Amino acid sequence: MSTKSARWSIPLFCIKFILFVAVLVVLWWLFLPWYGKALLQVTGMPLKDIFGMPIESGSIDVSGLLNTNTTLTFIIAGHQRTMSIALLVTNLPPYIALVLATAGITWKRRLLILIYGCGILCFFHVAFIILALRFFSIMTTGSEIPTAIAQFFLTLPFMLWIVFAYWDKLAAFITESPNVVGNGSESEDK
Repeated sequence: MSTKSARWSIPLFCIKFILFVAVLVVLWWLFLPWYGKALLQVTGMPLKDIFGMPIESGSIDVSGLLNTNTTLTFIIAGHQRTMSIALLVTNLPPYIALVLATAGITWKRRLLILIYGCGILCFFHVAFIILALRFFSIMTTGSEIPTAIAQFFLTLPFMLWIVFAYWDKLAAFITESPNVVGNGSESEDK
């Protein structure tokens, strides 16, 4: 890589990321009511069939600018349990934008990274909703739990991107670095 192209690689990545994320977030929020309906179905069945929760009905309430106040509501044993899902599930567009903005990845590998990462993020959306509704009283009383979960969801797209997009470089760094803890080189010298 030449010095000129190396100098512009990070600013170019940032510009591409900002453009992709702006467009993808708007499109995602417009698509959110349909994703919310899918989440309602996918989370309602395990809550009712596995956890035995007496779910009477469920709905997706769409409101706010670009659907940003969309909520998922279940009526469970006569009690309404509502959770905002718009911000919970908005970690998908940044992940997609990171993958699309990353240079040096073949389109086949990029597609696989998108499939794996989006699948993992969607799995965690479902798991969070199921656990939050199943353990509703614990989640509402312990202030540390929602904060920790929110921080996890904020960082998860970036962690997945680093692992999937740069796995080869990470693996090479770990195997080549003699000072990495756990590789056994230090313990053999003593």
